[in-house]
Amino acid sequence: MSDEGDKPARRHAIAAGTVVAALLLAVLGPRVASRLAPSPTSDQCTRLVDRYLEQAERQKNPEARGDEIAHAVRDAQSSPDRERDVADCRRRLTRAQVECGLAAPNVDELERCVQ
Repeated sequence: MSDEGDKPARRHAIAAGTVVAALLLAVLGPRVASRLAPSPTSDQCTRLVDRYLEQAERQKNPEARGDEIAHAVRDAQSSPDRERDVADCRRRLTRAQVECGLAAPNVDELERCVQ
C-alpha cells in the first residue's frame, strides 16, 4: 500500500479516536471531577440533611409555625434513614454541592444543588 492510501484511513482513525475520547470525557468527566473535589464534612452533611428536612416540611405545610417545623425535624432526626442520608452525602456529594444546598432558599433549589 502506498503512503498516499494510508492518509484517509489514518484521518478516519484519528477522527474516530477523537469522538470516542470526547464521549468518554463527557460521560466520565463529571465523575472524575467529583472524586477529586473536596468532600463535605460529617457536620456539613448533618446540617444539609436537617436543612432538607426543614425545607421539605415548609413546602409540605406552608402555614406551619416554627415550633411545628422544629418538632417535625426532631422526629425525622430520630429516623434510621437520617444516618444513611448523612453517609450518602459524605460519599456522593462534593463540598461545593453541600454548601450550595445549605444556602438554598427552598427544597427545590436544594435538590438542584445536589444533582
